[in-house]
Amino acid sequence: MLSRSSIFGFLFFSTLLLLLLSGCSTVELQTDHSPVQLHIIQKIDLGFIPAKCVYSSTEKTAFILEENTNYIHIYRNEKKVNTIGGLGFENINFNELSDITISPDGKLLVLDSFQKKIKKFDKDGKWITEFDLVDFSEPRLFDISIDETFYIYDDNRKEIIISKYLNEKDFYTFGKFQLTDPQKLLLTKNSVVVFDSSENKTIVFDTLGQFLVDYNGNYQFDGYHTFKLESYNILHCRSNNKFAASTKRWKDFYINGNFVILLSESEVWIAQFIYQQQPGKY
Repeated sequence: MLSRSSIFGFLFFSTLLLLLLSGCSTVELQTDHSPVQLHIIQKIDLGFIPAKCVYSSTEKTAFILEENTNYIHIYRNEKKVNTIGGLGFENINFNELSDITISPDGKLLVLDSFQKKIKKFDKDGKWITEFDLVDFSEPRLFDISIDETFYIYDDNRKEIIISKYLNEKDFYTFGKFQLTDPQKLLLTKNSVVVFDSSENKTIVFDTLGQFLVDYNGNYQFDGYHTFKLESYNILHCRSNNKFAASTKRWKDFYINGNFVILLSESEVWIAQFIYQQQPGKY
C-alpha cells in the first residue's frame, strides 16, 4: 500500500460545500484567535527578479530562485552567502530549474525538469544527494510532506503524482481534469494548493487528491485561515484585515507552516503572523 501523509483533520474541509467561488468568501474552521499583526523577520533587497523563495526555519536561511534563470541565491540574516546553479551537469548545476522546496529536515530540494532529478543541498548550497525521476515524463512542480512523500506535477500528464519511492509502482495520481497550466504547487497541513496565474485561479485538493474547491484569485492557507493576495497587501478573508502593506506591488506569496513569504519585483519579505490571545490563555 502506498505510504503517504496522514489526513491531518479533514474536518477542516467538511464545511467547504458551502463555499462561494467568487470574491473572498470562505468557510473556515472557527478558532478563538485571528491574525492581528504580521511580524517581519527578514526584508531582503535583491538585484534580480525573484520567481520563488523558500525558507528553512531550522537553518534561518532563505533560498531564492531567480526568474528565468538556473540560479538560486542563498541568504542568511538578509545577507547573501552563496549562489548555486548555472547550466551544466555537475552536482550544483541545472539544465531546467523549475521548482524548489524545503525538505522535512530543513534542507533545500531543487527540481531539474530536464535532468529529471531532485537535488538536495545544505544551508550553504553544498550538494548532499539527488533522486532520479526516470518514471516521470515532464516533472515541473513539486512539494514534499513531513513523512517524505512527494507530490509532483507532471506537465505531460497534466496531473499530480503522489509517490513515496519515486517509481511508477507506487504512483497515485489526481487532478487530470482540473489542471491546465499551474505555476505553483504547495502542500499545506490539510491540503494541496495549486495556483494557475494564466487563469488567476487557485485549486484546492485534500492530501489524498480529492478535489475540494477552486477560487478566483491567488489564495493561501495556514491550516485555519484563508488569505488572498491583493496588489499591495494580503487580505485575511474572515476578518477583512489587511497585512503586509507595501508601496511595491506584490507578485506572489506563500504560506508554509508558520511563515509567510512575499515577493515583489525587487524584494522578498519573510514574516510570521501574530495571533490574538485566546481567552484564558497566558
